Amino acid sequence: MARLRSLPANVGLALGVTAVLLLGLEAAARVAARREMARPHTTRGSIVRHHPLLGWDHPPNAEAWLHRAEYSVLLKINSRGLRGPERAYEKPPGTFRTLLLGDSFTDGYTVAEEKSVRAALERELAARGCPRNEVFNAGAIGYSTDQEYLFYTLEGRKYAPDAVVVLFCSNDLYFNTTGEQGKPYFDLDGEALVLRNSPVPPPDRGEWVRSPEPRPLKIKPWRGSMALRLLSDRTAAGNPGLHRLLSRLGLAEPTKVEPIPYDMWPMGKDHPREVNDMWARTAAILKALKRAVEADGGRLLLFYIPDRSEVNDRAWELTRAQYSLGPRWSRDRVFERMKKTAAELDLPLVDPREPLRAAEAGSQPAHFQEDGHWTEVGHAIAARELAAELERRGMLRCATKP
Repeated sequence: MARLRSLPANVGLALGVTAVLLLGLEAAARVAARREMARPHTTRGSIVRHHPLLGWDHPPNAEAWLHRAEYSVLLKINSRGLRGPERAYEKPPGTFRTLLLGDSFTDGYTVAEEKSVRAALERELAARGCPRNEVFNAGAIGYSTDQEYLFYTLEGRKYAPDAVVVLFCSNDLYFNTTGEQGKPYFDLDGEALVLRNSPVPPPDRGEWVRSPEPRPLKIKPWRGSMALRLLSDRTAAGNPGLHRLLSRLGLAEPTKVEPIPYDMWPMGKDHPREVNDMWARTAAILKALKRAVEADGGRLLLFYIPDRSEVNDRAWELTRAQYSLGPRWSRDRVFERMKKTAAELDLPLVDPREPLRAAEAGSQPAHFQEDGHWTEVGHAIAARELAAELERRGMLRCATKP
């Protein structure tokens, strides 16, 4: 009987301890959220201005801090409008030059400049017997292959690069077909490229410069609980299986199924006419760029940048849930077709997926979990793989010491 009489007391004690623990957890979560919201945060990424031919580019000598949850970076643009050291157009004798064309991955605004693929590649080439080498970063946030081709013909060729590298992302395919976001694009007239939306009109008939701007960060509780909000956000980004379980238990916000964006269509088998058009225009642009580079005495290479979901199983699982992707969707489809396109154009193609996948499975991932761009590890891997390809192709003509 004594044990029975003590049972309610024990249950009450257990409930009381649980309540105290939950209250403590909630209090700690609110403190953490307030601390995070108190940190400097900025919107946008990188620094750009309106450009009538390219749509946008980097304004010379610009500088700004970019503060995000996962990184804080001081962005500096040199007098030529590039992120990197100040260098003249004229190439010093005996110097091997590499020009990188790409979007935000190449721009590298998520890491300090000395940790970017540009700087890391310069060090890699020096270590491989090419001490007199210079790498130029012509990447800009949001660029597609069409803008990269236009940049080369307008500005990039002035540096007389020996190697020109197009760092290609899958979303380039769609944006090579549209003038969305105020950019130029090419139509195809047979096999000929026809430039459209050029010159690009400035918004509201005025010039503009956009750079990281301060913004308040607001973290809203889930069901009145900040602890549940933080738990929901962490599991949604890092553990989709656990997130689904917690959602069924009412402890996490369910993942909302979103419409599949146009730039993901090349990963599926639907919309074959539109996807074939994306590939046809992209191939024509690469062909024209290759012709221009070779006419200037250089060589063109392709470097494939996989989305994080292509090299991280949990990220792919999250992507499938986010867009309700069925079995007709494959994360390898874009690369396989790019491989075929590169072979048809006789272009070297660097595939960094395996080392990126290994890094994602380890303790030092190659991508930021929330941002999705490369960490310092990702930039280092890209530089290492690209340097190895340049050496394998016998392109490092500065192996003799000065």
